[in-house]
Amino acid sequence: MTVYFHGNFGLNREYMSGVLALLRKKGKPSDKELGALFGYGGPFGSRYRSWLHYSGLIEQRLPLQLTQMGEVIVSKDPKLETPTTMWFLHHELTTDPVKVESWHFFLNEFLPKKTSFTRDDLLMGLAMKLGPHSQKHFGMGSKLNAVIARKLVECYSADHALGELRFIEQVGKDEYKTLKPRVRGPWKTPAALEKAYGR
Repeated sequence: MTVYFHGNFGLNREYMSGVLALLRKKGKPSDKELGALFGYGGPFGSRYRSWLHYSGLIEQRLPLQLTQMGEVIVSKDPKLETPTTMWFLHHELTTDPVKVESWHFFLNEFLPKKTSFTRDDLLMGLAMKLGPHSQKHFGMGSKLNAVIARKLVECYSADHALGELRFIEQVGKDEYKTLKPRVRGPWKTPAALEKAYGR
């Protein structure tokens, strides 16, 4: 189970592409060097290496090794700006129920049952889903769940993340409407992904 890999740092494609560019240029920079790129410390570098891993672009270890799909994306869209790249990141984060459990839960179990939801609805859902792993860490009133909920909503509502995919729309303070976007992908092979960029 992987739940809190992001800490307080949400998905930000500009940061991810910047970290990826430095990793590719320097090979084995320290997390402190990665963080300094954007005015942060070492935890920033560690968290964004995790984002790159869990979104399917790199292997977890250093020195940097792109995945096969990551090779395609870096060659076609190094700044991670295109809809194809956003859909790829989305599928990597939400397809495997073990790899990133909270993202899988949010997109595959929680949203399909809702036409709208509040922050409290999501917190309750996360506590019910993640609580059995550890009531101390993920039970009702969990501070970790509050961060996870905030990062999930931010991921699918902010333009710097995956908001352009239009899964949710904010309709009030801490209230969201569930949308039904026209899904692209997932792509199973590098050749299929490369073809998707040709459109």
